[in-house]
Amino acid sequence: MTKVAAAIIRKNGKILICKRGAGGNCGHLWEFPGGKQEDGETLTECLERELNEELGVKIRVKGVFDTVVYRYPDREIFFTFFNAEIEEGIPCPTVHEEIKWVTPKELTEYEFCPADIEIVKKLHEESG
Repeated sequence: MTKVAAAIIRKNGKILICKRGAGGNCGHLWEFPGGKQEDGETLTECLERELNEELGVKIRVKGVFDTVVYRYPDREIFFTFFNAEIEEGIPCPTVHEEIKWVTPKELTEYEFCPADIEIVKKLHEESG
């Protein structure tokens, strides 16, 4: 089973979201930043690597927020969503079309990848 690590990064009451580029699964949809675990790395190492590669930032992983198993027609993916904070750098998209900081309430205004929907709902509900 493929494993993916994704970050819930909060700053000043807002959460960082990223819009995927064209092509592949979820083209032009929004997601929480992260990526697939490579052989020999932990999920934490995966998340640190992915955010450095994709956004040019160094993060500190603070713990698991939630997990989701998403079933695509041809495979299952196990997602671990971590709370994280940026330690160095300013996020700059290198593989995403766009990035935004949005409030938890605003999350529902964006079209997310199917695997992220449960997390969007949870963050929205937590905000009251």
